[in-house]
Amino acid sequence: MNIEILREAIKRYNRYRSPEATARLLEAKERIFAVEFSGSFCLTCGIYDWLEDLIYEIRELDPELHAEISSWRWVSDEIIVAEFKCSKRMEKT
Repeated sequence: MNIEILREAIKRYNRYRSPEATARLLEAKERIFAVEFSGSFCLTCGIYDWLEDLIYEIRELDPELHAEISSWRWVSDEIIVAEFKCSKRMEKT
């Protein structure tokens, strides 16, 4: 996966979901990346849906990429860190 696609997907995610949910890339490796999600979405039902929405943004930019949530954890009341696995290697450009 091209790292620029991931950055663009996060930018699009934030454009349509902020301020209720804001994503920030924490780390990107070959096939794994971590994103911090923050905002009031944490106080609503369907938290997993907010995390999963980033996958749809990535898929729209790169239909061949398969990303899935491998784990997530609460950091505070309004912050979640999620780790994703990709089926394509992250390429830095």
